[in-house]
Amino acid sequence: MKNIITFIFATIFLVGCGQNQPKVPTASAFKFDKIDYTHIQYHQPTKFTYQSPQDVEKKYNEQILDALQNNNLLDQNSTDELKISIKHQREFGGEATPLKSDRMGNIWLYYNIQIIRNGEILRNYTSSRERYDPGFFGNLKTIAMQNTDDKLENDAISAMARHIIKIIKEKF
Repeated sequence: MKNIITFIFATIFLVGCGQNQPKVPTASAFKFDKIDYTHIQYHQPTKFTYQSPQDVEKKYNEQILDALQNNNLLDQNSTDELKISIKHQREFGGEATPLKSDRMGNIWLYYNIQIIRNGEILRNYTSSRERYDPGFFGNLKTIAMQNTDDKLENDAISAMARHIIKIIKEKF
């Protein structure tokens, strides 16, 4: 009898703890200042000049801010604050080998998006590592090691900014 009563209380306890708590509603528009940007680059090219990390950060900020405004997701008076942290990694051809190239290979992105109200995190979305895919011809250009300017990186910034806004609209 004791075992049955213990089993019933344990079952009730586990079922009660297993239920999902409802999410706290968030505002429809968010306060946003700027991204928290980290630039990762292991090889320093000497033959070609690429845009500075400050220029990359500026482009991310401008494009994300514009997209937030265009999608009515920006309200500087909102109680919910949008925090976006981006780690942008440039990868060069042959970077992991002794035969390094100064031609850009891939752009990788790590990011974290949070909605914060009064210091409490209401929503959190994290991506561990996403590669910008420039499409079939862009990949051929990368394989042929023809990326010697900022076009690949600028296209990646635009695509990633659109992707982040899409996540905010869908997940938050």
